[in-house]
Amino acid sequence: MRRLVSWLLRLIGPLLLLVFIATSDLRLLWDILRSAEPAPVIWSLALFPPFIIIKSWRWIQIMRGMQLDLDLPTACALYTVGLFYGTVTPGQAGDLLKAVYLRERGIPTAPALLSVVLDRLCDLIVMAALGTIGVFALGRLLPSRELQQAIVILTGTGLVLMSVLLTARKPRSWLLTTILPRLAPRLRARLDRWNEQMHSLTLTTGLIGIVGGATFISASFTFLRIWLLFLALDLSAVPLLVVVGATALISVLQVLPISFGGVGIRDVVLFAILSAYGYTQEQALTLSVLFLLINIEHLLIGFIVSFWFPLGRSGTISL
Repeated sequence: MRRLVSWLLRLIGPLLLLVFIATSDLRLLWDILRSAEPAPVIWSLALFPPFIIIKSWRWIQIMRGMQLDLDLPTACALYTVGLFYGTVTPGQAGDLLKAVYLRERGIPTAPALLSVVLDRLCDLIVMAALGTIGVFALGRLLPSRELQQAIVILTGTGLVLMSVLLTARKPRSWLLTTILPRLAPRLRARLDRWNEQMHSLTLTTGLIGIVGGATFISASFTFLRIWLLFLALDLSAVPLLVVVGATALISVLQVLPISFGGVGIRDVVLFAILSAYGYTQEQALTLSVLFLLINIEHLLIGFIVSFWFPLGRSGTISL
């Protein structure tokens, strides 16, 4: 029963997309897509290498803070494979498979998983903060400003608590050795072992600054790639700040296990944003198609790289 409910929740996004398609003029949508400027789209796709390199470098810095080591070429490859698995799984859960790859390379499970979660958390914190712009841009769809503020406060509080519990040694140890063993007594030995393995994480001002700077740069590449897609469709009436907020909000919502690759969820946000500036549902769907091109790029490149990094076989690559 629980599995059935889980699958039904994942169908929410695709069903929303079907509703949009059924109520749209597909001929007009095709005409808008044909009129798109190809150069900005090509540039958006071409920015994939620096995007993946800066994210992989940040992941390496997090691992170094845990006295773990991984070379940049291998990190880039594993990160790309993680994007592939994340794209094809609800809530991007497949991205956590990077921890399995690390374990096969001799890194204990707990710190490997923690490095992946912290890496994801960096993006979530930035996107959640900037996503508040998108929440307020969607104000006309929400019953009241109080609800907008509640969403922002609850999201921010949840991310702060998660950050503290994962990164601060004492709260993390309290969670693993006191709270979770009470909820799952049979896992006490494993949780104690994980706590010992995670003890190597040392957060310093320098590490926080490096990871924060890398997160800002990687987020900037994301926003630049999306802004280029807006330019391709001549959606110039939408302010850049709103583009940033909408992109961040979509990134946060895609984490929820209610869709596949953000399908449907992305369309709802884009339609709500664009309609506020006088654009049509067909233009919003066309923009969503261009968004999908980036996801397809991540999926295809990650799929190809995965042949060199099959699960169950460790190894590294060299430039």
